[in-house]
Amino acid sequence: MGIANWMTGWTAIFPLAVLLYYFFRKRYETQTISSTLFWEQSMRETKVSPYLKNLQRNALFYLQMLALLLFVFLLLGPFVDQEESMSDHVIFIVDTSASMLVEKKDGTLFSEHQEQMKKLVVGQVDQAVTLITTGKEPTAILREETDTQKVLDAIGNLAVSYEHEFMDRAIEFAQSIAASNSADIHVYTDSFDRATVPEGDGKIGWIVNSNPDKKMNVSIDKFGAGQSADGIEVIVKISNQSEEMKQGEVHIKDGLTGVLIAKEAFEIEAISDLLVSFKDLPNSKAVHAELVIEDSYKEDNSAYALLGNEKNEAIIDGNLHELVKKAFEAAQLEVTIGTVNEMSQAQDISIIVTNDVSFLEKGTNPIIMIGRNDSTAEPVSGVIESTTDPLFSIVDISNVYVSEVYPPIDGMTTIASIDEKPFIQKSSRGDVVILADIEKTDWPLHPSFPLFIWSSAELLRTEANVVGTFAPNQRKSIVSSEIELYTNEDEYVTTFTEGSSFRAPSIPGIYKLREGNNEKLFTVQLEDDEKEILTNTSFTVTRTQSDGGIEIGKKLIGIIFLPLFILIIMLIEWEVQRRRGYPN
Repeated sequence: MGIANWMTGWTAIFPLAVLLYYFFRKRYETQTISSTLFWEQSMRETKVSPYLKNLQRNALFYLQMLALLLFVFLLLGPFVDQEESMSDHVIFIVDTSASMLVEKKDGTLFSEHQEQMKKLVVGQVDQAVTLITTGKEPTAILREETDTQKVLDAIGNLAVSYEHEFMDRAIEFAQSIAASNSADIHVYTDSFDRATVPEGDGKIGWIVNSNPDKKMNVSIDKFGAGQSADGIEVIVKISNQSEEMKQGEVHIKDGLTGVLIAKEAFEIEAISDLLVSFKDLPNSKAVHAELVIEDSYKEDNSAYALLGNEKNEAIIDGNLHELVKKAFEAAQLEVTIGTVNEMSQAQDISIIVTNDVSFLEKGTNPIIMIGRNDSTAEPVSGVIESTTDPLFSIVDISNVYVSEVYPPIDGMTTIASIDEKPFIQKSSRGDVVILADIEKTDWPLHPSFPLFIWSSAELLRTEANVVGTFAPNQRKSIVSSEIELYTNEDEYVTTFTEGSSFRAPSIPGIYKLREGNNEKLFTVQLEDDEKEILTNTSFTVTRTQSDGGIEIGKKLIGIIFLPLFILIIMLIEWEVQRRRGYPN
């Protein structure tokens, strides 16, 4: 609540004058006198009551003072904070990142913003509303909707997506929607720098609602786990963003069963980091670290790790063509050229690409073989025919020219052939074999070549039971015909069919992918940008070109009910005066 017109404060002199008048007013008492002889003496003005006694038992005085004070209060123009938008089009940009779950007095910052939006919508009539949620891909939930109930329902159904807000993308999206007409853009977030407000032509007004309250927060900044000879080793990096020392406990649990396997108490100084390590823990496929501490933001108190090693490096035999190396680099792998001994030592941790047939018998992990070093190629001609193998879900090699191929490898499945001779084969353990030297084809000239290399690498780059780590809602292509997504508690989530893009869940945790009888694990981790509570002040940038306007925080009160109050008080004054009057 505030005052709109402090200049009228001088009118407070009127109730002050009335107060002084009652201090110095002579007070008379009605007395029964037996004779007029003592009338003059009893009415002497020298016997005046004390100042404060003049204010006692005087209803008329208090009524007059109340009326005058109400008049002064009304002249000052009191108002309550209220956000009103007078344009024909209102655009809400709603931050749905994980940091919006910071706890507030009556819930979370996100729920507080929902209530603010609902109040604003209820206060407007026949106004077009566009509702945009943030993220890597901003989404328009509603677009120029005029049905108030639909807007309220959409606001009530909003949920936190845990994905980083990428506010600049949402701002650009909102500006493109409001490009042709004037609009008021309401931003609901935790922190928004006023300097980042886009410069426009004056048709767009900005009303930014931020989080001004500083909160205590302790988070798991980094979390890692690895296999050792004696069990599992875990390291947890704890970050204290609060301006006071905090105490708590780190709990390490089996990620699949939730069983507590270790815990340790800690004490961390203000604005500092702390490393807590655990050794010789029981073997497990996944581990879950959790902070048990009192703070205002719980979402960054958990982290997950899988004990599978993702293969992000490819070692390529030096005998292969340079274009093979280029294709694996395009698949975003770290590529090195290796000897036979180097490839043998790294087969368990890297993707091996070679023409040496002996690697098909080494180790337990599959390889990619291009050509053969133990036989002679034979000339072929014709069109390549491929099967429905997942490797060809995004690849078409029917227009590739091949001049000669090597003999097939016994016991392998042929997935592509030319001139009725095998061209590409797969083994039961997952080896991918191309029975031709790349320089004997024009395949590198086709876009399908790097795509096929990428698909093959995706099959080999992870262990059998581990897919990897994802950010909330992250999209990624996975080579598969059909996979089903389940939570760690075996609750069904969704199904991804062949050719569709895989999208990770929004809530951090451990999940399962099932393809037939095969099951793989992956984790969804909170992004580093969402492990900090940001604060800032709210502000308004009004439109300079508008048919309407923006009125923020100036809803006047008292215009209707205060004059009625004053009228009632004056009627009561009149009745008191009529009944009692002043003694003569």
